[in-house]
Amino acid sequence: MTASIVAATDFSESARLAVRRAALLARQRQAPLVVVHAFNAGLWNILCAEFDLLGGAAVHTETTARERLAGLCDELRAEHGIAVRGELLTGRATAAISAFLRECEASLLVVGEHGENWLREAMLGGTALKLMESARLPVLLVRRPATREYGRVVVATDYSTTASRAARLVLDLLPGAQHYLLNAYSVQFEGRMRLAGATDEDIAGFRERERQRAEQGMAAFAIDCDYQAAGQWAPIVAHGYPATVVLEQAHALQADLLAVGKHSGGSVEARLLGSVTQNLLYHADCDVLLVP
Repeated sequence: MTASIVAATDFSESARLAVRRAALLARQRQAPLVVVHAFNAGLWNILCAEFDLLGGAAVHTETTARERLAGLCDELRAEHGIAVRGELLTGRATAAISAFLRECEASLLVVGEHGENWLREAMLGGTALKLMESARLPVLLVRRPATREYGRVVVATDYSTTASRAARLVLDLLPGAQHYLLNAYSVQFEGRMRLAGATDEDIAGFRERERQRAEQGMAAFAIDCDYQAAGQWAPIVAHGYPATVVLEQAHALQADLLAVGKHSGGSVEARLLGSVTQNLLYHADCDVLLVP
């Protein structure tokens, strides 16, 4: 049986986009969909006290959460004709969802970009980055409405093992899409070379050498990831800072999805997600698939 796709929701508009995309992917993959909601009783007690909610009519209780989740699953079954089940989790969203993912057999986690902007732990957006850092499975960050299947996909690659996993996953997940394999190359210490007296001709020569290396690497990467046999794909190598190049190319190509491998960062702030990956997550104007 195909592993489940898991979609997390806090019933916000952003989470609705994520759940709809997850349902579309589940239908494409003929995979079961699990929709999870983390109910934090302590949080809602704080909300009730803060806004002086009395009588229970306006209070988001565990019962109402369960009812909303069941209703959402019913809608998805009717709209997409897929197997859907809801899971009401308890506790803080990050911990509860992470624990659930460790226990279930899932192939993909789908999350929204923002949630209900009040308390950090109340919103899915506040936990999305943490889940992306800690998850051992691919995580799809959804920004756009799921009006159709993904048509244009950019796979950012540095030719690493992680990038290979991302490319293979996207090819398997979206075989009918137009795929672009993108590598950003640069001359290391170019600025210092100029200070040391390197001429424009010298720099141009170094750039040309790096471009040739990038193209050779791309050819080997495409073969390794089985893209040579794929019908719709194109290689792109471009000079510049990786995050800038990837964002500009994805925008120019009107990409629906940007796929990137998860690399370790070197600072406390980016201890699990590298700076380039964080830039792409924050600034890409399309959906982003993060592959560990």
